[in-house]
Amino acid sequence: GLLADLATLRERNAELEGKVKALEVPTTAAAGLALRGAKGLAPQSQAVVVTEPPVAEPPVAELPVAELPVAGVVTEESLRSAASRGAIALVMIVCKRPAYLRRTMQSVLATKPNPEEIPIVISQDSFDSEMTETVQAAYVSTGIAFHMHHTHDPNAPALAKQFGAGALGYVRIAQHFGFAIRRVFDDFGFEQAIFLEEDMEIAPDFFDYFRAMLPLLRSDPQLFCVSAWNDNGLSNLVSDPMAVYRTDFFPGLGWMMEKSLWNELGDRWSQWYWDEFMRRKDVRKGRQCIRPEISRSFTFGSEGTSGGQFFEEHLSLIRLNDVQVNWTSQDLHYLSSEEAFDAYLSGLIREAAKVTLDSVDDSVGGTQALRIEYEDRDFPRGVAPKFGLMTDEKEGIRRMSYRGVIIFTWKGTRIFLHTPSWPGDLD
Repeated sequence: GLLADLATLRERNAELEGKVKALEVPTTAAAGLALRGAKGLAPQSQAVVVTEPPVAEPPVAELPVAELPVAGVVTEESLRSAASRGAIALVMIVCKRPAYLRRTMQSVLATKPNPEEIPIVISQDSFDSEMTETVQAAYVSTGIAFHMHHTHDPNAPALAKQFGAGALGYVRIAQHFGFAIRRVFDDFGFEQAIFLEEDMEIAPDFFDYFRAMLPLLRSDPQLFCVSAWNDNGLSNLVSDPMAVYRTDFFPGLGWMMEKSLWNELGDRWSQWYWDEFMRRKDVRKGRQCIRPEISRSFTFGSEGTSGGQFFEEHLSLIRLNDVQVNWTSQDLHYLSSEEAFDAYLSGLIREAAKVTLDSVDDSVGGTQALRIEYEDRDFPRGVAPKFGLMTDEKEGIRRMSYRGVIIFTWKGTRIFLHTPSWPGDLD
């Protein structure tokens, strides 16, 4: 009866609590945040570590065991069943940082994802024993996730030599991503999947955001991904938790793609720097991604293949959304097509008051948005440093830009940076 069921559940939770306690990792380092390879912030920003020893991690509040879903072991059969019902797979890309994974999974489980709608797959690069033990005890035996291993390609070292010193880690990361994507789409049959790396925390509305954006991704052939990340999402440059835009840039860092895109790319998947591959013109084909103003993901992995590049000066300052947005009530029609977004964005720019880079500080503080026209050649040395924006570009695309437009908040005022070429006819 009900009392017997409650007693059984209490016994199960007590057993799980014992397992979780047994896996606690003593930590001493200060709270780390970071950029790793492929993070969309530099060629060196990948999430999977292939050479470093396990990293000590600061203590974080434990998720109560009662919050964890209690279910049977996740199997390939159950994954295929979930896929047949239209579930979104969450694929965790991990290697050998178990303390990082525990922090990430605590963040994921705090959102209480429904395992029928968001089944979790943990894809581990190679066979680090501590990571394997952590995954098996904390997430496999408890029915939280499916665990699979990527075996290193013996030809990877020879391939890496083609790309120069230090390339091996990025070759293996690209191969691991390819393995995980192939498995989730080709073997398990999912039509869509979210990819998250082992050193990332997520916002409370992370899954609600992706669920709301999925119909747009499915219906518009001009979209090829949805991302949780804003490269320019520093705390002082963002303000609206409900703002979402299209971008010509591939952000990565917690992102969703459809199987149809894998069908395009699977036979020619990246050999290294997989994120740069996703930004190539022959891959993007003029398509865009959807991204939020305030990031729904946050990278804390200061140790990794990239050595924490850009972390202190940029990544540690990215704001993670803490507002529970009701995405089902949001009107997202302006994102529904390239034409709709063009009309929406050009309208906002035309309503904004024109200022210059030199006069913008004297013009902020009011209720009207401002626009600043810039030449791309002036962006790295003049425009970007003024506001603290990322200075680089990939494949000719400025980070988070759409038709050259970069949107952010400056001292409480909405700013639109735009080039003379779009929207045009403004003066």
